[in-house]
Amino acid sequence: MSEVNAFLNWYDARDGGAGPAKFAINKYSNNKGPFSKRTNYVIFDKILTFEVSEYTTK
Repeated sequence: MSEVNAFLNWYDARDGGAGPAKFAINKYSNNKGPFSKRTNYVIFDKILTFEVSEYTTK
């Protein structure tokens, strides 16, 4: 949840005209291949919508 909050804070700050133009998302367990790390970047002015789904664990 901390990464979701970091994204939302970045988004709100960027929308207010502050902060970097991009946000990095670590791929963690989706790190398939011969590389040691994978990161996706979201560019602020290219975002049309975003969704966060919350799940309850037992």
